Amino acid sequence: MKTHHFIMHLLLLITFILLAGCGTAPPAVPTATAVPDSGEPENTQIPDTATHTPPAPTAESQPEIYPPPVTAVPERSTREPGYPPPATFPPTVDPYPGGMVWILRPVGVQCEEGTTPGYGDLRESVATLAAAGLQVEDSEMVALMVPTACGSPTSEHFRIKIHVDELDTAQSMGWTRE
Repeated sequence: MKTHHFIMHLLLLITFILLAGCGTAPPAVPTATAVPDSGEPENTQIPDTATHTPPAPTAESQPEIYPPPVTAVPERSTREPGYPPPATFPPTVDPYPGGMVWILRPVGVQCEEGTTPGYGDLRESVATLAAAGLQVEDSEMVALMVPTACGSPTSEHFRIKIHVDELDTAQSMGWTRE
């Protein structure tokens, strides 16, 4: 009994929705008026579209929907007078044409006490590399994912940015390229 009422309500709701969507009548179509007979036969031929090309539209035959396209935009200067334009500056030159590289070294070894001499903390590591003649550009501590096992490196690593030409020297000191 309840499902019967539910179905009836559902059908009634669908009917109201359909009626609401179709609520307006279509616009009236003008009817043809009788043309007086001029005595000439009507032209009942359909023009051949393969050989007939319609005339090109003209400005008078079609209303202008959009404004004409803009061909040039005037340049507005937002710079103050006397300030040189950006094009006059020389391009930026890389001071290190070979590029820079990040190198890594673990802080320690798991299950072992102490650190390697010269690598107690980040400042000491940078000083050790500088004493070896390497130019350090940036340095930081990072935590990497490593396996948990005695003899494996710790997750904490020194990360230092040096010139790529100095990479061989750093690798001979126990550093690895990132």
